[in-house]
Amino acid sequence: MTPLERQAHLAMIRARAALVLDHPFFGSIALRLKLKPDPTCSDLWTDGRTLGFNPSYAVALSEAALIGAQAHEVMHLACAHHVRRKGRDALLWNKACDLVVNQLLLDAGFSLPQGATHDPAYAGLSAEALYSELARLQDEPPNKGAERPEVQEETEQAEGGTGQSGEGKGESKDQKKPTEGERGEAELLGGHGASEHSQEKGNGQQTKPMAFTGEVRDHPVLDGGNGAAQKQAEQEADIELVQAMQRAKHMGDMPAGFLRLFRKQLHPTLDWRGILQRFLENCTDGDSTWTTPNRRYLYQGIYLPSRQEPRIPHVVLAVDSSGSVDDTLLEIFCAELSGILEDYDTLLTVLFHDTQVQSAQTFTRQDLPLRLAPVGGGGTDYRPVTAYIEENDLTPTCMIWFTDLECDRFPEEPAFPVLWLAEQPNGTTPPFGELGYFKELPSA
Repeated sequence: MTPLERQAHLAMIRARAALVLDHPFFGSIALRLKLKPDPTCSDLWTDGRTLGFNPSYAVALSEAALIGAQAHEVMHLACAHHVRRKGRDALLWNKACDLVVNQLLLDAGFSLPQGATHDPAYAGLSAEALYSELARLQDEPPNKGAERPEVQEETEQAEGGTGQSGEGKGESKDQKKPTEGERGEAELLGGHGASEHSQEKGNGQQTKPMAFTGEVRDHPVLDGGNGAAQKQAEQEADIELVQAMQRAKHMGDMPAGFLRLFRKQLHPTLDWRGILQRFLENCTDGDSTWTTPNRRYLYQGIYLPSRQEPRIPHVVLAVDSSGSVDDTLLEIFCAELSGILEDYDTLLTVLFHDTQVQSAQTFTRQDLPLRLAPVGGGGTDYRPVTAYIEENDLTPTCMIWFTDLECDRFPEEPAFPVLWLAEQPNGTTPPFGELGYFKELPSA
């Protein structure tokens, strides 16, 4: 590193440490990011794994502004802006995301660098909605708003802004704030500074600072552009957000507004019963048979197959019997599962496991309703379950995994569909299968 890069790097570390101490939610996410000096960028950028910074820009900021700048980048990640662009124009997407992020940060009491775009009039709108509005404004005739010189001035400044400090393209004769009616394309495309709307010059005149971009880039795995990469990026973003929320809640410093926002985005109220019903319905054997002709058409000499009784030939239920699994939830789940399976001709194999399979029990529809008493306890390892299935030549139609997800030792994806049911989000996401929760995250 050059001396300037080392100085900037230390400043970034100090700002990050302040986030960890004073704002654990932001600090938790910031700690995951690799700091990278990048003289080619205008100010700061992130893609979910790296936090790049222009050394000259970083050393020029006050500590409070640098903390706010890092919080800005973290907020992009918390809102999953690095995985939601999906082909939209990158520049316009960044502007829309900035409008969302900066208003949230200002409401939370952060100080942002000069030139940070914000407008309370757009509070509560999603990045996608703001992107559509920006795109609409760009498509308007060029002379629209020409009667408002400030519109043209601010728009030009925003389009040409680099995020570096310097004088704007035009100087204002007075520093009168625009009225509500004057808000429009200028504030959307360029905006007013969030923390300071003007900067003093040596001659006493004032100019508006260039825009602080705080760029958000696509997650690195999205370069491939396939669905698997999109899913991986979204899962990684979800895990990091949930873990950050839990740490902040544990320390008693999770802003209630943020908690409600992110819980709604990530984990809406889930109908686990509906998820279970749909999962099993999709696994039914829908074949028909010629052994029982359809009587409706026999008089016409037409022999059509009759549909068999719905079947799910073989369901495997894996029950995590570690000490942290909730027995009450297990009873509720068994009652619901029994009610569904009573409508199907099926064979049910129940595997109790902790770090190994402790017990295997087999049931038919005649044995329902299920009443299960967990066998085992201690730690958790998911791999012995699929190993047991292979070793015993089981060929399940599908598998349901009842677990607390307090484990990251997952097997390779099996050839049959898997549904995971857990009590509530805890930061661990299985690498395959569907996922449902019995409960939401705790309320603020």
